[in-house]
Amino acid sequence: MTHDVGERLVASAATLAFPRRSGSEGDRRVIEELSARLEGLGLHVAVEDFSYELAPVERILRWTLLGGAGLVVWAGWLAHSSPIWSGAAIVVLVLCGGILLGWSPWLEGLYRRSGPTRTANVVGKREAAGPGRRLILMAHHDSKSQSLALPARMGATLGALLGVVGVVVGAGVVLAGRGDGLSWMGVTAGVVAGVSMVALAAMSSGNDSPGGVDNAGSLAIVLELAARLRELPPDVELVVLFTGAEEDHMVGAMRWLDLHAEELESVTSDCFNFDGAGSPGRVVLITRYGIGRAFAPDLERMTVTAAREMGTPIRRIVMAPAVGIDAIPFAHRGIECLSFSSGSLGQATYAVHSAADVAGNLDGDTMARIVDLAEAAVHRWVAGSG
Repeated sequence: MTHDVGERLVASAATLAFPRRSGSEGDRRVIEELSARLEGLGLHVAVEDFSYELAPVERILRWTLLGGAGLVVWAGWLAHSSPIWSGAAIVVLVLCGGILLGWSPWLEGLYRRSGPTRTANVVGKREAAGPGRRLILMAHHDSKSQSLALPARMGATLGALLGVVGVVVGAGVVLAGRGDGLSWMGVTAGVVAGVSMVALAAMSSGNDSPGGVDNAGSLAIVLELAARLRELPPDVELVVLFTGAEEDHMVGAMRWLDLHAEELESVTSDCFNFDGAGSPGRVVLITRYGIGRAFAPDLERMTVTAAREMGTPIRRIVMAPAVGIDAIPFAHRGIECLSFSSGSLGQATYAVHSAADVAGNLDGDTMARIVDLAEAAVHRWVAGSG
């Protein structure tokens, strides 16, 4: 039975796996397709259009990376001759990076202006008379390609982080009076970090990715869950949310939260998000971000308990710095949002954000396990809300 469900899920995802960068023809096509499928499930459907301007933010990030590259190279050169000034430069770099990568709520103001890119959030809702709680099932519908393959992006990010650490260690060795013969350490580490940051600053995005794993598999999973959860108690409002522009710094999620701020304040809402779900491997729960901040402690506890009872192996991970996911703006507004993903390092994962991210990389059995686990977690949520 699980295998049959998996085959159906992969087939569903395959019809949605085509290039669909925000604002493209493929983006409009997937919006129409998802609207039709939600209507077929008997949900009230709304297509909420919005536009945005990303160029100013991208310029800020690019110049910040280039400035950081110059700063860390300079700190590397100073590590042996002036370790205190080298350390001061690294402190400035870490503070600036922390502000931009920590996703402070005030940063959302940078994304609220209208602009040339037009897309939409697709919302399916099962109305409830005076709902006691609201359940949101979410997945983003856009895709994008990037000029650096995932291994190269991971390598550049790791190079930047390790390079900064190397400069600090080099300066520390000198301060400890043990720097003889190690003058090369700070310089080498600074150059490695600087080159890595320049590579990240030069990275560009396009519309070549079919987005099979990221995120057609998740769209199929949410549609399957919406079909299964038709018998929720009448006091529970079900919202199926397919966000646009997640790949452009989660703009769609932020716009939806702003548009529905009043109703979200009036009714307690919880969200299950699906991103990268369907890559072969263990089921993954993205549970924390930043410095130990929890996305959804109550939903996490319910889901982990359900997984234990079902005998479903899971892995809990922390969201890496500089990686965006729609759960972040939800968490900043106090809405629990637990994200389901899957997989391990392999072909399917390496293909993300490239032309090789096809539906053939999806694993039906993994998708079926995610659906079963999420459904069990929802039933626990319903019982707990009572």
